[in-house]
Amino acid sequence: MKRSMLLAACGVLIMVLVATAGCGGKGKPEAEKKEGTAPQTVQTQGGRFGLDQIPEIRNKQPITMVLETGEGYSKMLPAIEKFTAKTGVKVNVERVASSGVYAKENVELKAGTGYYDLVYVETSWTTEWSDYLYKLNELADKYDPGGRQALQKELENMAPSILACGQAYGEQMVLPFYTFDMCMWVRQDVYDDPTEQANFKQKYGYDLKPPTNEKELRDQAEFFTRKKGELLKGKPLDHDVFGVSMQAGAYQCNDETTARLWAMGQDWVTVVRDEAGKVKEFVITKQNKEALKKALSDYKELLKYDAPSATTANFDFVVAQLGNGNAIIVPTIWANCTVWADSVLKTKVPEGRIGVYPSPGGRPYTGAWSYGVAKASKNPEAAYWLLRYLTSYECGRVIFKEGGMIPARIDVLSDVLKEEPRYPYGMLAEYHINIWKQMAPYIRNYFYFNTKAGGKVYDMQIYAVAKALTGEKSIDETVDYITQQTLDLVSKFDTVPIREEK
Repeated sequence: MKRSMLLAACGVLIMVLVATAGCGGKGKPEAEKKEGTAPQTVQTQGGRFGLDQIPEIRNKQPITMVLETGEGYSKMLPAIEKFTAKTGVKVNVERVASSGVYAKENVELKAGTGYYDLVYVETSWTTEWSDYLYKLNELADKYDPGGRQALQKELENMAPSILACGQAYGEQMVLPFYTFDMCMWVRQDVYDDPTEQANFKQKYGYDLKPPTNEKELRDQAEFFTRKKGELLKGKPLDHDVFGVSMQAGAYQCNDETTARLWAMGQDWVTVVRDEAGKVKEFVITKQNKEALKKALSDYKELLKYDAPSATTANFDFVVAQLGNGNAIIVPTIWANCTVWADSVLKTKVPEGRIGVYPSPGGRPYTGAWSYGVAKASKNPEAAYWLLRYLTSYECGRVIFKEGGMIPARIDVLSDVLKEEPRYPYGMLAEYHINIWKQMAPYIRNYFYFNTKAGGKVYDMQIYAVAKALTGEKSIDETVDYITQQTLDLVSKFDTVPIREEK
């Protein structure tokens, strides 16, 4: 899926730019231990889970997992080697480009081969694959001396909004390896400029600040769109500047559209629960469809203040636009790319600084790449403990500080916020801690995280939304197409009924 490809590339490029800126085969399984016989663990200093808390693993059968290609992800290889040294369990690491993960794992899961013991799961696949994964509480009860209580204690250190993305029917199926929450970028140095502030207030009648709604976003996109020779921060420009930079190509724009829908208190599909909280049906309401029409109309209107190439743009183009000083606002972008964009900006516009804020409306797209344990695994014991270790505090720090990706651990980001200058790592830590709290009440009821057809619907939307933005199809035609395709896909791949409100 597109977010996976984005962040794989971001991971690689962040590492390169930060550095330059200073900044298997399976043998016969051994007998597993019986319930209640797990050996006692050694307590980590401070009580936080770590490698030394993994008990003796009786099953020494090798396990296989996926790790994305890219230099950032390679930073986890030493941790996996530590796990093997501690437990005696060999880990076969298969490096797979993120765009190929779904196809490879989906075949093995549905066939029940057990080829992948530790399963790499993108947010919207969790419910889809829930029939093929262990519930983590069940594994904790079986393999952890402290049972599920020990697992739950560790989960208190993780972002509740991200954990919710990894649940199916109220059960925690996976734990987050790293997150890809969206944010908004603004050129903070431009927003802080007294001349720009005065000119904006004179023209629009209110103070210049990062936009929090669609009207403010459109006003500021218009205001900051400048031609070569016009002034920015009191100095003549030697090139055109665009008010916004967006990813309207057929690869990113449905995440941007989701953020717009969520900002309106709407979604692609409404999740309806019974009195016990169980999902009883999905409904594409009139309000859902009207909100989608407005989201697409607003997006298309905003393209007037973007580069003409925005309709074919991907994340790398948007990063370059801001980094090269060609755009002032990026309304929706993955926060993981901030260090990369800042590294470009420091080179091209040395005085430039990025500000990170929630996307307008305050409900940015949320998700994570996570790990779960396959039910068909011949060694779920080792797979469970490797999952716990890869999502631990120790590995979370490596992912953030060395790999440039954002772990879902509040304790990691809180410590970094205390240790680092606010810009850029402390700024990113602060943003995520706040946005996780802000999004926590909503995640449970979003459509993507409740349907077994989430991944398939998501991929369909990618191309449909882009056609509306380029004018290949009208907005009304696009909404009708997305509605019918969603009805068909959910009816085919989910057991929960879906209907359209007429």
